Amino acid sequence: MESVLETPYDNGTRRLMGICAQDLVEWLLPGAFCTGKLSEKFESFDIEADAMQETLFYDKLALVHVEFQSGPDTGMAQRLLEYLVMAYRRYKCPVISYVVYLKKCALPKPPLVLTLPNGEECLRLNYKVIALPQTLYEELLAKGIKGLLPLVPLAHNGARRDVIEELILRLLPAHDTVEKELLALLQLFASLAFGKENKESQEWLKRRFRVLNDIFRETPAYQWILEEGREEGFLKGKEEGHLVGKKEGRLEGRLEGQMEERQTLLLSMREVLVKMVQGRFPPLSALATAQADRVEDVEQIQDLLVKISTALTLEQVQQHLLSVQQQKRQ
Repeated sequence: MESVLETPYDNGTRRLMGICAQDLVEWLLPGAFCTGKLSEKFESFDIEADAMQETLFYDKLALVHVEFQSGPDTGMAQRLLEYLVMAYRRYKCPVISYVVYLKKCALPKPPLVLTLPNGEECLRLNYKVIALPQTLYEELLAKGIKGLLPLVPLAHNGARRDVIEELILRLLPAHDTVEKELLALLQLFASLAFGKENKESQEWLKRRFRVLNDIFRETPAYQWILEEGREEGFLKGKEEGHLVGKKEGRLEGRLEGQMEERQTLLLSMREVLVKMVQGRFPPLSALATAQADRVEDVEQIQDLLVKISTALTLEQVQQHLLSVQQQKRQ
């Protein structure tokens, strides 16, 4: 079978499945538990499933096979059948197949049914199709599953700056490696969701995550983002800046750029703060607007966003908002 060149998105989805297999299985097949074992490569064919996890489902072994797609594939159902036959022949247990579509495209219609010339059915393959662009992003957030957060921008109405800000807040502070990788994958999938033609949002995304680069710089997902950036030409200006211009001019431009980025980030986070309060505690909307304008430090407003996102009562949010004025006086 002809090999297909892998993209950073292929690497990203496989990495997501690798670090958050249980989270994704819980989303697709509630009640199933990963045993921690992965299926091996199928040596008899030059193909490999995106992810095939061994699980316990109703106390019995079952393989959960997940394929991630960013475009149409007329041979998808046939490929699923090939995987199923090979997996069942080797592992002797049921295979439950899913296809997750990351972008809008023509979708296959399960099941796959093969019939004899006389119309008699001879084979039926059941599989499930999940189209993220047709899934409300609120539905994914409501699951409360951390491993799903990087996929939220690909859901319906999820490619918005305020949504990305909320997702970042849910992953901060990133204390462990998994959370750092999820942040890097969030940037990767948000870039895919915004699309190449939306240059303004792509630039905003780069500026927003540049602040977080030190957190996930060494993760594999971050390296894929750099690779994608080079392929798409996102780093062209930066590379040219290293080739031309005097050292002093480059340094001055870099400092000015950093100051401009922080100011842009501050304005964006002020907007997120106001929208968050308006959505959860409307009576405090006016106070939130006034207090947001008082905050002049990115770290301070980030801390305030975290506190408000975890607050449970109106009184708690009011107290956090009023603390801004007290800190300013000090």
